[in-house]
Amino acid sequence: MRRTPIARWTEQAAGRLQSGPREILRFQPDHRIELFHRGSETLESMLEAIGSAREHVHLETYILRSDESGRRILDALEARARDGVAVRIIFDAVGSYRLDRQALAGLSRAGAEILRFNPPSRWLWRFKPRQRDHRKILLIDGRIGFLGGMNIGDEYVHEDLNGPTWRDAHARLEGPALVELQALFLENWFRSGGESFDWRSLVTGSSEVDGDRSVAILADGPMYRRRRLRRFFVDELQRAESHVLLVSPYFAPGSRVLDALEAASERGVLVELLLAGHSDHPLLRRAVREFIPRLLKHGVKVYEDPRRMMHAKLAVFDDSLAVLGTSNLDRQSLDHSCEVNAVFEDPQTSKWILEHFGTNVHEVVPIDLATLERRRPWTRWADRAAAYWARL
Repeated sequence: MRRTPIARWTEQAAGRLQSGPREILRFQPDHRIELFHRGSETLESMLEAIGSAREHVHLETYILRSDESGRRILDALEARARDGVAVRIIFDAVGSYRLDRQALAGLSRAGAEILRFNPPSRWLWRFKPRQRDHRKILLIDGRIGFLGGMNIGDEYVHEDLNGPTWRDAHARLEGPALVELQALFLENWFRSGGESFDWRSLVTGSSEVDGDRSVAILADGPMYRRRRLRRFFVDELQRAESHVLLVSPYFAPGSRVLDALEAASERGVLVELLLAGHSDHPLLRRAVREFIPRLLKHGVKVYEDPRRMMHAKLAVFDDSLAVLGTSNLDRQSLDHSCEVNAVFEDPQTSKWILEHFGTNVHEVVPIDLATLERRRPWTRWADRAAAYWARL
C-alpha cells in the first residue's frame, strides 16, 4: 500500500511513539456519547444520522451485505448522494465477498465513490490475504461518528433469524475525537487508491459539543508500528488493581496476553473473560478450549453466553477505563487487521458495559475446568491443532 500525506498525519495522530500505550492515548474532553447493545437500535440511529448529512458521509466496514439491512443503508446513502452529498465507501474485499455488486449500481450512478480494500490481485505477490480492514466507522459531516463491533447485515440487526441471536456493542460519538476517525478513514481511502480531494479541512478542526465524556481513539493496523493494541492490553492488565472484564468473541491472543491475564489474577485482581457460546468460526471456537484451562488454573474466571453469538469487543479496567471497538483478542486483530477502538476515561461507560455485558447477566454461565479436563483424547488433539492454527 502506498504512503500518502494523510498517512503521515495519521501516524502522528495515532501516536506512533516510543512511549508506553497509556501515554500515546490522547484523551480529549467534551464528547457526547450514546451506547447501543441492540443492532436494531444501532441501525436506526445510523439511518437517522445519514439522513441528516449535508456535506459528506464516510462509511468504512468489514462486512457489507446486500440483504434487507444492507439495502436500507445503501438506499439511504444513495438518497444523500443524489442530493449532492459526497458519499465515500470502503468495504473489505474478503469480509464482503457475499455482497451483490448490483446493489451498488444505484449508488455509483448517484455519484458515490466506492472502494474495495485489498482485493485479490492477479499479481499474487502483491496480495496480502491476511491484511484486512476490520474497522467499522461511519462519519457524518464531521459532526457525528459511529464505531464498534457491528457490521452491516441482517444477522447483526434481527433477533428472529434462524440460529442464535447476535449481540454486539456500538457507539455514537460527537466531539473532537471525530477528527482522528476522519484521519483513519482517509488513510485507508488513499491507500486503497481513492480519488484525491481537499481533505485537510476534515482533520484540522472539530465541531464544538457540550459533552461530559473524555475519549481517546486507539487504532492499529499492519501499516503502523506493530502490536500497539497488544501492548495496550498488557499494560492495562499490569496496571489493574481490582477488576478486569474482557469481552471477545474470538480468543487466541498469544503468550504475552495470556501471561498478563494470569499475572493479574495471581496478584489478587478479579479477572473475568466473557466469550461467545456460539461462534461463526468453528476452528476458533475449538481453539479456545486449548487456551482456557491454563487461565482457569491461575484463577481467571471464564464465562460464555450459550444463547447468543457474542460479537462485542469490550474491556473494563478497574471500573474507570473502558474500551469499545473492533479488536478481537486474537492474532488476526492484534497482528494483521486495521482496527479502531474508543477508550473512555469515565465510570459511566464502564458501568454501562458491566450492566449489559458483565458476568452477572443471568444468561452467562461459567466454564468449568473439570469439564474441560474430561475431554476425550481425539477432542484434545483437535483443540490443540486448532489452537496452533489460530496462533499463526
